[in-house]
Amino acid sequence: MSLKNRLQKFFDISDEAKRTRFVLRIFSIVFAVSLWLFVTWDSTAPSARNISVPLKYPDMQDGYSIVNAVSVIDVTLEGRIEQLALMDRSEIIASVAVQDLRPGKYRLPVQLEIPDGVRLSGYSPQVVDVELFRIIERTLRPTLSISGDAPENLSLGNVSIIPAEVVARGPESLIFSIRRAEVRETAQNLTVGINGDLDVRLVGGEGDEEGILVEPSKVRVVAKLEEAVNSKRVPVRVSVSGTPGEGFDIGIVSLSPDMVTLRGRRSSLKDVNEIVLNTIDITGHSEAMNIDVPLDPPASGITVVSADKVNVRVEFDSAVEVVTFQSVPVSIEGKSDNIEWALDPPEVSVTLERTVSATERFDMTHPPFELYVDVTNIVARRLALPVLARNLSRDMRILRIDPERVTIDAVTR
Repeated sequence: MSLKNRLQKFFDISDEAKRTRFVLRIFSIVFAVSLWLFVTWDSTAPSARNISVPLKYPDMQDGYSIVNAVSVIDVTLEGRIEQLALMDRSEIIASVAVQDLRPGKYRLPVQLEIPDGVRLSGYSPQVVDVELFRIIERTLRPTLSISGDAPENLSLGNVSIIPAEVVARGPESLIFSIRRAEVRETAQNLTVGINGDLDVRLVGGEGDEEGILVEPSKVRVVAKLEEAVNSKRVPVRVSVSGTPGEGFDIGIVSLSPDMVTLRGRRSSLKDVNEIVLNTIDITGHSEAMNIDVPLDPPASGITVVSADKVNVRVEFDSAVEVVTFQSVPVSIEGKSDNIEWALDPPEVSVTLERTVSATERFDMTHPPFELYVDVTNIVARRLALPVLARNLSRDMRILRIDPERVTIDAVTR
């Protein structure tokens, strides 16, 4: 081998040796930097640290809660590097005082407690907006709501909901807005029948109410659409015939009950709007009548479920007659010194009502009353005065005097 080849072989470096030298160089750099950091690092040097801290409301009254409460605030602390590095966020207490506050909206400051040896540089937010409200409970009875069109000949039969009551718990304003609790099912499913658990929904003034806890949230429902047997409330009517005793008219006719409930097929009930009882004959009666009238179904296939008879009471009033007396004279009464009076008109017409008896009638030539005007203490020369009546019996009542006022004119003696 030549000298040149020997020298080349001596100085030739393998690939493995090159990789080893590269790793040693990297290790040397890392060691140097670490040594430099160790020598230059001072654990007592000041530093800063940002920490997210949970915000607490420790003084909340029992039965109260907060809407949209801020849950975390950002805190910046300054202190020694070593202390900040080892600090746990549980050592920092952030709170908002809500004790003794009534329901409503408030803007409240955030209070901080930090460990000794560190300094508070800043925190955000420093105030929070909270809405405090009462938590109340309300017991409701769920009902079954059907969506979709049910076949005309089918209606909902017996419905079983277990448990029969649920408890809604939430903000006072929301609880008071609840109109009902319901479970929902389609008419299609109810046609074949259901027996399973359904979600309870709360319905308020604007639809489903959210933000309220319902216990239990599901109830077991057993229900089915069955051949329709409907109920219908209709009035009861009665007619009377004949003429009451002399001197009497028919008064109040009352029925008890005056409404009854019918059950039957929808097609049978559709045209039934009332039940008419048998006619009652009142001929010759003058005292109140009480009669129990059997209540028969109005058509086949219909039953009366609320009563089997109706009590009919017929009352009688004394008959009245109304007559009009024409040209009834009006007299002048009262003192007025040295003055005579003239009436215009001197006569009026009077319409009178009185009860009728078998032995007494009006004598149209002699009115059963007197008319007059009172001129006592009148000083005017001309005046319109009301026409007054007297000597009326208890069973008489004046309906109208025409004219109601007459004019008096003074005539000097």
